[in-house]
Amino acid sequence: MYIALTATIILSIFLLLSLRFIKSKFEVLELTFLFLFTSYICQNTFYKLFSPYDRISIADSGWAKLTVKLHFGITLPVLLIIVLYMLKSTRFSIYVASGIGWILFVIASEKALFLSEILETQNEKWFPLIDIAAATFIFLLTHFIMKNIRILLIKEKVIT
Repeated sequence: MYIALTATIILSIFLLLSLRFIKSKFEVLELTFLFLFTSYICQNTFYKLFSPYDRISIADSGWAKLTVKLHFGITLPVLLIIVLYMLKSTRFSIYVASGIGWILFVIASEKALFLSEILETQNEKWFPLIDIAAATFIFLLTHFIMKNIRILLIKEKVIT
């Protein structure tokens, strides 16, 4: 559990520091709104939304809760913003490949959190199809928001 927490903290710090390199394609306010939106939707979709249904729950340890909050609140959203940066700076095929990579990372990291007993399930088996659908929905919704938030900020004359 402590190894997962340490890895999540290091990855979160590294990813947060990497956000300054993608400011060339995003305005600061646009980047802030995208981060807040993706953090909110990742946290509420992956572990908060499903917890009342006992599909996925967090272990009772405080370290487990911190790891999950860092993972779903910082790591996944920043990685998704980096994928959105790929759309603005590279070819569309690389963007699609990195989007599929993000979805696969979500599933692989969730499996790692299950194996390290940070996430728990009441069922005998874990079905990642629900998480694949949720990750795909988040990916497409964030793409839509990214396209429209810039237009909205320009229309409101917040950015130029």
